[in-house]
Amino acid sequence: MGISSLSRFLGYSKQTILKRIAYLASKVTRPVLYEYNQVYEVDEMWTYVSSCRKRSIKWIIYAINRKTNQVVDVIIGSRSKENLAIIINKLKLLFPKKIITDKLITYPNLVIPIEHDTRRYKNNKIERSNLNLRTHIKRLSRKTICYSKSEKMLENCVLLYFSWHNWQMKFR
Repeated sequence: MGISSLSRFLGYSKQTILKRIAYLASKVTRPVLYEYNQVYEVDEMWTYVSSCRKRSIKWIIYAINRKTNQVVDVIIGSRSKENLAIIINKLKLLFPKKIITDKLITYPNLVIPIEHDTRRYKNNKIERSNLNLRTHIKRLSRKTICYSKSEKMLENCVLLYFSWHNWQMKFR
């Protein structure tokens, strides 16, 4: 559901719904993983963030464990070498057996000491995860009128989704 639909359904104002989403997203804790010698997949997907005057493309960059399908970490922003390096460096701390990516030219220099695979059908799990994300979170769909108006709200929604499906939420 969108924010307007939620506010109608629950009987609260849109601002209350937005504040509650922001509050819940602030309580999300990213997992501390103790898994070693695993195979990981890294991928990025784009979406629009649009305010009244400007429309920009933001990238959701994340990594999953190929065996368990658990999301290791996520970053939302530009598809820059710095953002990709944050994800890859977090994976390097887990001493991976292999990192599987697409053929983006930035990855080989970041993954260097670890075995790197870019073959055609090796990253099926994360591509399926991208499809699930686009299906479950309507603001990520392409060719639709649903979109995020701010990068912060996009980040909140993605963090809540990953928290619900992959991580454990801790509330006071």
